[in-house]
Amino acid sequence: MLLRLFQGLGIAIIAIVFEGLLFLYLNSSDASSLAQFGSGGAPAPHTAMPHPRPAAAVRVPVPAGLETPEAVQAGAHLFRENCVSCHGAPGIAPAAQGMNPAPPNLLLAGRRNDPAEVFPKVKNGIPGTAMPAWSDQLPDQNIWSLAAFLHHSRGIQADAFEALSTTEADASPEGH
Repeated sequence: MLLRLFQGLGIAIIAIVFEGLLFLYLNSSDASSLAQFGSGGAPAPHTAMPHPRPAAAVRVPVPAGLETPEAVQAGAHLFRENCVSCHGAPGIAPAAQGMNPAPPNLLLAGRRNDPAEVFPKVKNGIPGTAMPAWSDQLPDQNIWSLAAFLHHSRGIQADAFEALSTTEADASPEGH
Protein backbone atom coordinates (compact mmCIF):
# COMPACT_ATOMS: atom_id res chain seq x y z
CA MET A 1 0.00 0.00 0.00
CA LEU A 2 2.75 2.43 1.01
CA LEU A 3 4.79 1.38 -2.03
CA ARG A 4 1.89 2.27 -4.37
CA LEU A 5 1.54 5.64 -2.67
CA PHE A 6 5.24 6.42 -3.20
CA GLN A 7 5.06 5.24 -6.82
CA GLY A 8 2.05 7.47 -7.47
CA LEU A 9 3.77 10.38 -5.76
CA GLY A 10 6.90 9.86 -7.88
CA ILE A 11 4.88 9.86 -11.10
CA ALA A 12 3.08 13.03 -10.01
CA ILE A 13 6.39 14.77 -9.27
CA ILE A 14 7.80 13.75 -12.65
CA ALA A 15 4.67 15.05 -14.39
CA ILE A 16 4.87 18.39 -12.55
CA VAL A 17 8.56 18.81 -13.38
CA PHE A 18 7.95 17.93 -17.04
CA GLU A 19 5.03 20.38 -17.25
CA GLY A 20 7.17 23.12 -15.70
CA LEU A 21 10.03 22.48 -18.11
CA LEU A 22 7.63 22.44 -21.05
CA PHE A 23 6.13 25.76 -19.88
CA LEU A 24 9.58 27.32 -19.59
CA TYR A 25 10.61 26.04 -23.01
CA LEU A 26 7.45 27.28 -24.78
CA ASN A 27 7.49 30.66 -23.05
CA SER A 28 11.18 31.44 -23.18
CA SER A 29 12.49 34.05 -25.55
CA ASP A 30 16.05 34.42 -26.67
CA ALA A 31 17.17 37.86 -27.77
CA SER A 32 19.98 36.27 -29.77
CA SER A 33 17.38 34.67 -32.03
CA LEU A 34 16.46 38.03 -33.53
CA ALA A 35 17.88 38.92 -36.90
CA GLN A 36 20.41 41.69 -36.47
CA PHE A 37 21.04 43.87 -39.47
CA GLY A 38 22.51 47.28 -40.05
CA SER A 39 25.19 49.14 -38.15
CA GLY A 40 25.72 48.81 -34.43
CA GLY A 41 23.77 45.56 -34.24
CA ALA A 42 20.45 47.41 -34.19
CA PRO A 43 17.46 45.32 -35.21
CA ALA A 44 16.30 45.84 -38.76
CA PRO A 45 13.02 47.58 -39.42
CA HIS A 46 10.16 45.12 -39.05
CA THR A 47 12.17 42.97 -36.62
CA ALA A 48 9.89 41.93 -33.80
CA MET A 49 10.98 41.75 -30.21
CA PRO A 50 10.66 38.25 -28.71
CA HIS A 51 7.40 37.42 -26.95
CA PRO A 52 5.82 34.17 -25.85
CA ARG A 53 3.95 32.51 -28.67
CA PRO A 54 0.17 32.41 -28.38
CA ALA A 55 -1.30 29.08 -27.30
CA ALA A 56 -3.60 28.79 -30.31
CA ALA A 57 -3.69 30.35 -33.75
CA VAL A 58 -5.99 33.34 -34.05
CA ARG A 59 -8.77 32.89 -36.61
CA VAL A 60 -11.06 35.56 -38.06
CA PRO A 61 -14.17 35.29 -40.26
CA VAL A 62 -13.26 35.13 -43.94
CA PRO A 63 -15.12 37.40 -46.37
CA ALA A 64 -17.40 35.61 -48.82
CA GLY A 65 -16.01 35.27 -52.32
CA LEU A 66 -12.45 35.96 -51.17
CA GLU A 67 -10.51 34.14 -53.87
CA THR A 68 -11.61 36.09 -56.92
CA PRO A 69 -9.11 36.26 -59.78
CA GLU A 70 -8.68 39.99 -59.07
CA ALA A 71 -7.99 39.45 -55.37
CA VAL A 72 -5.51 36.64 -56.06
CA GLN A 73 -3.68 38.74 -58.65
CA ALA A 74 -3.58 41.78 -56.33
CA GLY A 75 -2.29 39.53 -53.53
CA ALA A 76 0.41 38.14 -55.81
CA HIS A 77 1.57 41.67 -56.63
CA LEU A 78 1.58 42.64 -52.92
CA PHE A 79 3.46 39.45 -52.06
CA ARG A 80 6.13 40.23 -54.66
CA GLU A 81 6.46 43.82 -53.40
CA ASN A 82 6.39 43.18 -49.65
CA CYS A 83 7.02 39.54 -48.75
CA VAL A 84 9.47 37.93 -51.21
CA SER A 85 12.54 39.49 -49.60
CA CYS A 86 12.00 37.38 -46.46
CA HIS A 87 9.86 34.44 -47.63
CA GLY A 88 11.15 33.95 -51.16
CA ALA A 89 8.99 32.72 -54.01
CA PRO A 90 9.27 30.13 -56.78
CA GLY A 91 12.48 30.99 -58.61
CA ILE A 92 13.36 33.77 -56.13
CA ALA A 93 15.53 33.10 -53.10
CA PRO A 94 14.85 35.16 -49.96
CA ALA A 95 17.24 38.09 -49.63
CA ALA A 96 17.01 38.31 -45.83
CA GLN A 97 19.30 35.82 -44.13
CA GLY A 98 20.07 34.85 -40.55
CA MET A 99 16.57 35.13 -39.12
CA ASN A 100 15.77 32.71 -36.34
CA PRO A 101 13.29 31.25 -36.82
CA ALA A 102 13.74 31.40 -40.57
CA PRO A 103 10.69 32.73 -42.43
CA PRO A 104 8.82 29.84 -44.05
CA ASN A 105 8.38 29.35 -47.78
CA LEU A 106 4.70 30.29 -47.93
CA LEU A 107 4.10 28.97 -51.43
CA LEU A 108 5.03 25.32 -50.92
CA ALA A 109 2.41 22.91 -52.24
CA GLY A 110 1.84 21.25 -48.85
CA ARG A 111 1.03 24.41 -46.88
CA ARG A 112 -2.49 25.13 -45.63
CA ASN A 113 -2.34 28.95 -45.68
CA ASP A 114 -5.83 29.16 -44.20
CA PRO A 115 -7.01 32.74 -44.87
CA ALA A 116 -8.66 32.85 -41.41
CA GLU A 117 -5.20 32.36 -39.87
CA VAL A 118 -3.10 34.22 -42.46
CA PHE A 119 -5.02 37.50 -42.11
CA PRO A 120 -4.30 38.07 -38.38
CA LYS A 121 -0.66 36.96 -38.80
CA VAL A 122 -0.09 39.54 -41.54
CA LYS A 123 -2.13 42.25 -39.84
CA ASN A 124 -0.70 41.81 -36.32
CA GLY A 125 2.66 40.14 -36.91
CA ILE A 126 3.88 37.01 -35.15
CA PRO A 127 5.36 37.47 -31.66
CA GLY A 128 8.77 35.87 -31.15
CA THR A 129 9.67 36.13 -34.84
CA ALA A 130 10.79 38.81 -37.26
CA MET A 131 7.31 38.85 -38.85
CA PRO A 132 6.09 42.43 -38.46
CA ALA A 133 2.56 43.73 -38.17
CA TRP A 134 1.51 45.20 -41.52
CA SER A 135 -1.64 46.92 -40.25
CA ASP A 136 0.05 50.34 -40.47
CA GLN A 137 1.24 49.81 -44.06
CA LEU A 138 -1.60 47.82 -45.66
CA PRO A 139 -5.36 48.26 -45.44
CA ASP A 140 -7.43 45.20 -44.51
CA GLN A 141 -8.54 44.75 -48.13
CA ASN A 142 -4.92 44.30 -49.21
CA ILE A 143 -4.21 41.89 -46.36
CA TRP A 144 -7.23 39.82 -47.45
CA SER A 145 -5.83 39.82 -50.99
CA LEU A 146 -2.54 38.45 -49.66
CA ALA A 147 -4.46 35.78 -47.76
CA ALA A 148 -6.41 34.89 -50.92
CA PHE A 149 -3.21 34.64 -52.96
CA LEU A 150 -1.39 32.52 -50.37
CA HIS A 151 -4.29 30.09 -50.07
CA HIS A 152 -5.02 29.88 -53.79
CA SER A 153 -1.43 29.70 -55.02
CA ARG A 154 0.13 26.98 -52.89
CA GLY A 155 2.48 25.02 -55.12
CA ILE A 156 2.58 27.71 -57.82
CA GLN A 157 5.40 27.35 -60.34
CA ALA A 158 7.97 30.09 -61.03
CA ASP A 159 6.58 31.05 -64.45
CA ALA A 160 3.00 31.26 -63.16
CA PHE A 161 4.13 33.33 -60.15
CA GLU A 162 6.03 35.68 -62.46
CA ALA A 163 3.01 36.19 -64.71
CA LEU A 164 0.54 36.60 -61.84
CA SER A 165 2.65 38.86 -59.64
CA THR A 166 3.98 41.32 -62.20
CA THR A 167 0.56 42.69 -63.07
CA GLU A 168 -1.21 44.78 -60.46
CA ALA A 169 -4.96 44.30 -60.01
CA ASP A 170 -7.63 45.89 -57.87
CA ALA A 171 -8.71 43.55 -55.06
CA SER A 172 -12.23 43.95 -53.77
CA PRO A 173 -13.35 40.89 -51.79
CA GLU A 174 -17.06 41.11 -51.15
CA GLY A 175 -17.88 42.77 -47.86
CA HIS A 176 -14.55 44.66 -47.68
